[in-house]
This record gives sequence, C-alpha cells and structure tokens, in this order.
Amino acid sequence: MCSAETLSQGQVVAAIYETMIRPEQFDRFTADPQNASSAALLASGRQPQGRRRTAPVLQAHFARAAEIQAQQWQRAGQPHPGAYSGNCSRFWLLADSSVNGGILNASQPAARQVTGGMALPEALGLTQAAADRWADYLAQVRRGNFSWEDVLLLAARGAGERFLCRPVCLSGSGGAYVAVMAERLEGIWHREAAERVAKALGLQQPDFEALKDAMESSRGKVDCRLERAAERAGAPGVAELIRLISFLVNEHSLDLAIAKGERLPPSGTFADSSGQRSQYFRLGAETGQPVIFLHGMLDGIAPLQRLQPELRRLGFRVYVPMRRGYGGSAPLRRGQDPADAFVKQLEALITHENLQRPVLLCHRGGALFGCLATSRLNSPVAGLVAVASNFSISPPRQFSGLGGHAWLMALGAARVNWMLPVLMQCWSAALRWHGPKTLLRMQTLRESKERAMLEQLELQPLLRQSQMLFQEQGGAGFQGDVQLFRQGAQTALPERSARSVFVHGGEDQLAPLSAVRGMLRGLPEARLCVSRDAGALLFYVFPELVLTALQDISAASGGRS
Repeated sequence: MCSAETLSQGQVVAAIYETMIRPEQFDRFTADPQNASSAALLASGRQPQGRRRTAPVLQAHFARAAEIQAQQWQRAGQPHPGAYSGNCSRFWLLADSSVNGGILNASQPAARQVTGGMALPEALGLTQAAADRWADYLAQVRRGNFSWEDVLLLAARGAGERFLCRPVCLSGSGGAYVAVMAERLEGIWHREAAERVAKALGLQQPDFEALKDAMESSRGKVDCRLERAAERAGAPGVAELIRLISFLVNEHSLDLAIAKGERLPPSGTFADSSGQRSQYFRLGAETGQPVIFLHGMLDGIAPLQRLQPELRRLGFRVYVPMRRGYGGSAPLRRGQDPADAFVKQLEALITHENLQRPVLLCHRGGALFGCLATSRLNSPVAGLVAVASNFSISPPRQFSGLGGHAWLMALGAARVNWMLPVLMQCWSAALRWHGPKTLLRMQTLRESKERAMLEQLELQPLLRQSQMLFQEQGGAGFQGDVQLFRQGAQTALPERSARSVFVHGGEDQLAPLSAVRGMLRGLPEARLCVSRDAGALLFYVFPELVLTALQDISAASGGRS
C-alpha cells in the first residue's frame, strides 16, 4: 500500500458514527434471536469468544455508535424493519424474498426510482450478471440456504456504482421470514484514496487485496478473507466494514478532486443585513475548529483549496466568503465603503453558520481585511493567521520586482483608477496566453529556490479554476479592494487586537519583511514567523508552516469547538 500521509483517527471515528447510526440498520435489534444476541454484544463492546479485535479504540467507537443507535430505535418506538421511516437522502430498499415479492420499505430516492412496475434488478440498474446473482440469492433465501452473515456486492451499470445486499429477519402474523436489504454504496472505488483508508484502519496487504477484489469485481458474496479484515479494523462485521470504507473512500476521493482543481468545493449563499447576497465555499471537516479564510486579490482560494485533505485530517472547518464583486457575491454599490461592506458580510456569515470564535486565516491582501475584522466585528475571534501579508499598494518602489502586465496592474491599482477595467481585460488575456502560473511566476525571483519549487508543483487546473471564479464579474472585486488598499495599513490597525501569527517569507519582494515588521509594531499581540527560503508564494511552497501556525492559534485559544 502507499506510503502517503494517512487519514486521521478523528476522520475514521466520525465516519464510524455516520455509517452506523442509520435507521435502515435498525434490523440489528429486531426479531431473530441470533441477530438480537449479536446486537447485544455489539452494544456492550464485547465480542464472541474466539474473535479478536486488533483496533480496540475503533471497536469501542463501533460499540458506542451501536448503543446510540439502540437508544434512537427505542425512542422511535422499536419500529419493525419494514415500517421505519425512509425519509433520508441515501438510497436503500428492503425487498421481499418471495417469488412474487415486492418492495417492503424504501428510502425516498429508492421509492422514486423503483416505481412503474419495472422488475427490481432493472429498476436498480444492475448489470445482467448482477441481476442473475440477485435472483439466485433470493432463491437461496427461500430455500433457507443462506447465512445471516452473508454480504453481497452487486455491480450496477452506472460508473463505479454498486449495491451492498444482506439478509434481514422480519416477523409477522405468519411467523418469521426473511427479506433482503439493498443499499447503494456512496461514491466510486478510487485506488489512491482506498490505500490511505486501508492504512488508517490498520489493514494489512492481504486484507487490502481481498477488499480490492470484492469492490472491483462486485460479483456476489464477498470473500471470507474480509471477515479477518473486519476483525483487524475493530468492525462488528463485514457489512459495517464495507460501508465504512466506501464512505471514507468517497470522502477522501472528493477531497483529492477538490485539491487538484478537478471540482470546486461545496458552496452556498447568505445575505447580509442590507440584503446583499454573498457566495461562500466550505472546505475541511464537517466539525472542528471553525476557520474563516480571507482570500487575496488575484489567486483566490487556490492556495487553501489544494490543502483540502490536510484540513479535514487536522479537523479544521473552513468557510471562504467571496468578498463583494468576487465569484457570486454582489458587487459594491456606488459610493459604498468597502470596509463596512466587508464587516457586514463577515458578521452575516458568522450568524448564518453559527460560528463560535473562529480563527481568521488571511492570505496576501486578505490580511488587511483580517485586521479590520478583529477590530470591528461584534463577534469575538479566536485569533488571526496572516500568510505572506500585503497591506498596501501605494509605494511605486514596491513594484520594482514585477514586470509586464503585473507591473501595469500594480501601478494602475496604486495610481490610475480609470485604467483598471482595461488592465483587467489585458491581465485575463495574459493568463490565457501564458498559462495560469503566470501570476505566481511573476512574484518570484529568477534562479530563486522558490521559483524552482513552483515549477515542480502541478497547479494549472487549480489556478485556472480559481482565476476563472475571480474574473466572473470582470474584476469588480479587485477594483473594490483597491479602494481600501490605497488607504494602506493604518486604516486597518485594530483598536483591539487578537492573538495573531504572521507567517512571512524573507524573499518576498512585493511585501518586504521590513514593511511587515513596521506594521506589526502597532500589534503587540502579534508574533512574526519568518521563512528565509520563501517569498511571496509561501502558502504554496511551504504549506506546512501555515498549518502549524493554524494549529498553534487554535490550541492557544482553547482547542476545537
């Protein structure tokens, strides 16, 4: 298996609770004596004699999840497996195993798909081979030739789609009988993500090979080798292991796609107190320390987006509001103060997501807005991390390290406002002609270590995606930011300061270290961390410094919330 950085135990534990506490698994508490005995053992955390678990921490969480699920089943009135609510977004159904049987229960997505009198295998979209195995298994169940431990994986015609099927015991007026549960597994099989998940679960190479064979072939009953894999991972059974691994593989493969720029992170919108709508993106984990990322003026969310797997692994819950005029956020109104508009936007996001003491993570020009926020926000923040901060665009000597379109853009921003729309069009054309790395390359010194490191990074899809997002409104966001930046850092120095860490590169030509040191004299709570080998691209070439600073601020503020 790969030696890449594995998932954190926190990720695995969260996935255990997510995949165990589901109403479609209430059948573990009903009817069949063998099932009831297994459920009691599971909830107590004990295991049958002869079955060893080599992951006691994960085993304890599986047991705790089963205990919580049992409590939910009790509160719901101990529903029969064919009677509990199917009101969820997951796709599952409970099929009668009799010759003329139909659907006994189904989630809403499944019920919509299987209506219309179509044969069940066809409605599920099973391949012909999988449909034959489905029919064969139902026949075996009718003859009593099955085990309660049976788990089937059946392939569907959709790309990478498969169903997990297992027997379920029901009781009625005529006595006990057997149905079959079919659950559509989430996501497709992704080899790179699967290797990292297997490593996080402590699976060995033979376990991984058995898992890979089962998932890639989906040819019916799973190999008994997976029982040993389940024991090694602390899972109560093969079905629970497969469900957990499918969830984690899907989650991690989506994280990798986001980090590579193959897809944008999930997004939403909210309105501020004046009714202006803003777009924001979600990165990182679903729970944990809240972080608000304040982007720079041109490369947007790219430097943070590429860290999506690490953000989830470290337990940071990140929100990225697009400032006014960027992405899908409404532009500034004529004469509107950009500082006031930003503070309103941030207050609205904090209220919309009910964020408690978020950390502000700022990049380049976003640091100016971060300092504004710590001073003016009504809601308290846990601290501020500013990366490669740039607080001003006024001194012309600041642009001496730039050339071409970058020099024109900087000079226009500092001195010639009427040129900005034309310069934005020229800048967009330059990016299309020379490639999305142009913006970053122009900020580095030739023959520098940073330039060499930049050329080794595969950033084109990520940068292209982010730059297109930032050009949606023809540069309205950039022009709005310029209004504030012309006033310089003094307008943003907070009257009250938060715990702050400024991470800066000693080779940064656009925001020299001396200028940052001078600005920080007005921030007694601030700490400056310098990387001598980094320049303007510190976030890209030394991301571990950023993540370490974020962890330090989070820990100093009392940990995750």
